[in-house]
Amino acid sequence: MDRRGSGYLSDVIDGVDWAIGSGMNVINLSLGCDCPSESLHDAVARARDAGIVVVAAAGNSGGSVLYPAAYPEAIAVAAVDSSGIAPYWSSRGPEVDLAAPGKSIYSTYKRTGYATLSGTSMAAPHVAGATALMLGAPVDPAYDADASGTWNPDEVQNKLQATATDLGIGGIDDIYGYGLVNALAAFNQ
Repeated sequence: MDRRGSGYLSDVIDGVDWAIGSGMNVINLSLGCDCPSESLHDAVARARDAGIVVVAAAGNSGGSVLYPAAYPEAIAVAAVDSSGIAPYWSSRGPEVDLAAPGKSIYSTYKRTGYATLSGTSMAAPHVAGATALMLGAPVDPAYDADASGTWNPDEVQNKLQATATDLGIGGIDDIYGYGLVNALAAFNQ
């Protein structure tokens, strides 16, 4: 991406392919586009097939979930504020898997050190971080579907969803997905 945060889908695809070739375990894609792309979808699917958990920001339009989050191989992350309420701008739809803090997040920022930012691009790293914690933990036998003794992307996603704190209407919904990611519960349960 350039200094303004813009770039080409081909650059994103190259980044995903680099992560695959470099043996990464989790990819955070705090970016989005309302333009479905077969090439980007293929890259996300390749990453998932390579055993990489792909986490993506749902979008900040308040409308439909953006790509790559809208692809089924990605964990789509919506935003919530400090009260657990989804801001009007957090994208929504059946593709939303989880929610995470995304409003008024103090974080690193280009050239200036730190800034307070809002968006699903701030929420997605919370889920990527929870994923990294899980990948470092012993595999929960209840989720070890392939009996490999290591976490695969489906097992990670299932555990994060099962341990999420339900928000909104009971059960999965288009605003919060399975609910607020709960890293401690995912790691400990």
